Amino acid sequence: MPQTTASSAHSKTALPRGASFAAGMSLAMATLVLIGLGSVSHAASETDISEEEAAYRRAIADRASRIVSALRLDEADVEQRVTTLVADQYRALRDEHDSRDSSLEEADGEEKRVVRLESDRRVMELHRRFVARLSTELDADGVVGVKNGMTYGVVPITLAAYHRLLPDLSEEQRRTLRAHLTEAREYAMDAGSSKEKHGWFGKYKGRINNYLSAEGYDLKQAERDLAARSSQE
Repeated sequence: MPQTTASSAHSKTALPRGASFAAGMSLAMATLVLIGLGSVSHAASETDISEEEAAYRRAIADRASRIVSALRLDEADVEQRVTTLVADQYRALRDEHDSRDSSLEEADGEEKRVVRLESDRRVMELHRRFVARLSTELDADGVVGVKNGMTYGVVPITLAAYHRLLPDLSEEQRRTLRAHLTEAREYAMDAGSSKEKHGWFGKYKGRINNYLSAEGYDLKQAERDLAARSSQE
């Protein structure tokens, strides 16, 4: 029985040159089609959102852009990264607050307390990671600028108001006021609405007023004195 050599076996099983090329092209085209379908599917998932959600994303993107633009950063790529960080933080907080509120609607009694505690823990972690990431992009003043931007500039505005109301405050008293307002800002950053943000500052302003009263200041009289000074300016 005649033996088949390796070369003759290859010649019997190999496709003609043209057919081999066509088969290779078919495989390549199939791969490209699959990749293309995957890209289309991904694009669809990115755009498959409600009009309300799209409007929300545009709003927080604009808000984040205005906050970061106020920092007057020199590098465009840093500005873009920080803007993305701020917008992502707003969105993450919104999602957490929505999840918490949904769980609270289904919870009773002690369950509500547990839901709030667990949500607070997650929000604290979001806050910690956000500030840490900001710190890799910005110096300390830049991080403070973002925090003030996210809280309507209440800290510097309120400090200036107290200094104007009570111009004879000591350095120690001024530091105490700043410490209270700075702590309030950390909580206000994570609040889900303007009302909640201002609520945190209102709480700490109450503490400040109690502190100043204990220090011997009559705030009502100070307001009258300020009005008199202002009328003479």
